[in-house]
Amino acid sequence: MFLLRSAQRFQIRRQYSSKMRLKSKSNELSSMDIRNIFLDYFTQEHNHKFIRSSPVVPFCDPTVPFVNAGMNQFKNIFLGNAAPPCGSAVNSQKCIRVGGKHNDLNVIGTDGYHHTFFEMLGNWSFGDYFKEKACVTAWDLLTNFYQINPNRLYVTYFGGDTKLGLPPDLECKEIWRSIGVPLDRILPFGANENFWEMGASGPCGTCTEIHYDHLPNIEPNQRARFVNGGLPDLTELWNIVFIEYNRTSDGTIETLKDKFIDTGMGFERLVAVLQGKSSNYDSDLFLPIFDAISKESGKAPYSGTFDVNDSNYQLDYTYRLVADHVRMSSVCIADGIYPQLKYQL
Repeated sequence: MFLLRSAQRFQIRRQYSSKMRLKSKSNELSSMDIRNIFLDYFTQEHNHKFIRSSPVVPFCDPTVPFVNAGMNQFKNIFLGNAAPPCGSAVNSQKCIRVGGKHNDLNVIGTDGYHHTFFEMLGNWSFGDYFKEKACVTAWDLLTNFYQINPNRLYVTYFGGDTKLGLPPDLECKEIWRSIGVPLDRILPFGANENFWEMGASGPCGTCTEIHYDHLPNIEPNQRARFVNGGLPDLTELWNIVFIEYNRTSDGTIETLKDKFIDTGMGFERLVAVLQGKSSNYDSDLFLPIFDAISKESGKAPYSGTFDVNDSNYQLDYTYRLVADHVRMSSVCIADGIYPQLKYQL
């Protein structure tokens, strides 16, 4: 049933993408269009199996209060405790980050790109392919299908780490260079930014990230140094993890028998980019909620300021906080988590 609908949608998306090349108006895409293009790209163009999002309630995993990443439902595959359902997969996973290692609760409303609830768009390889195809498909989707200007993008790769005993991932750097990314937009970083681990032990690997610059027409030599610097207008868009190692309980890094690809792209961030917004809250994912809040409360409409010195800041901050929590609460209730259950973080 899904594949039939998906094939039909994909033809429409192809036609729409062609029109966008002529009109150069990426903000014509709705959030639903954007999600469908991602899923259809991998199912139709690259034969990935669509895997539905799991509930936000973790299944037999006491290590996290909520599902907080796209990889959660595939965790046992990476650990070698379960067989993969296919060679490669794609999904859009519902995630909540309000506790533990990944906790965005305290920054909600203060910036335009963190949320307690978000969707993680991801594609996965369980032995089908590795670094080159993962990078090539990501770049193709962003620049050819979504029509994102490549001059707005920077990529990072693992620059090596003596403590881990791992050299720089020059293979990844060369892949990006061969794709056509200029060298001044291919940046090395250490383990804090470009080495992903599931926990204190277990499967892990180097990663490469794609960052988007919301400010146009600025030379890389002026902006590259701000990548991973916490700027609200230069943010991580997509993380591609190359799972090929295992960290043992004593900290030793071993090479895995099998290699996996685990990618995650923030849906809300992608929607903001494609709708020409510098903040996720200005996209069609949040504006209808703001309109409803304004109508029910009688307050002035949301103005979108993040300037703490602006007279509208406190009201806009409250709008963002309420809208974020409404989304998270709605998803929790839909997945069977009710307030009276006194769910503990």
